Amino acid sequence: MALPALTLEWEAPLEERVARLEANVEHIQKDVSDMKIDIRRLGEKIDNVDQKLSSRIDSVKDSVTALALNMEKQFANVETSFGALRTARAFDRVWWLLMSGALIGLMARAFKWI
Repeated sequence: MALPALTLEWEAPLEERVARLEANVEHIQKDVSDMKIDIRRLGEKIDNVDQKLSSRIDSVKDSVTALALNMEKQFANVETSFGALRTARAFDRVWWLLMSGALIGLMARAFKWI
């Protein structure tokens, strides 16, 4: 089997191809420089947002700390009031015990058990 003869095609001159590549490279460089500018702008915006969030986080942290201190004081007040309540309940128990004893003693005299 025989192969057909190759036909020669003339290529575009090398200078034309290089000129097209240079034009494409110039466009790519321009796009890359635009992207660098955009990235710098985004970096500045990110820094601003970071500063704002840091200040808000610090203010929230301060308010939470103040709330924790306030709650500790209130819990101390509640504990002291519970302590007073326990003491009052103990006095009430003693009072009811004395009243019950007096009533039982009165009933025992009335029924002539004593």
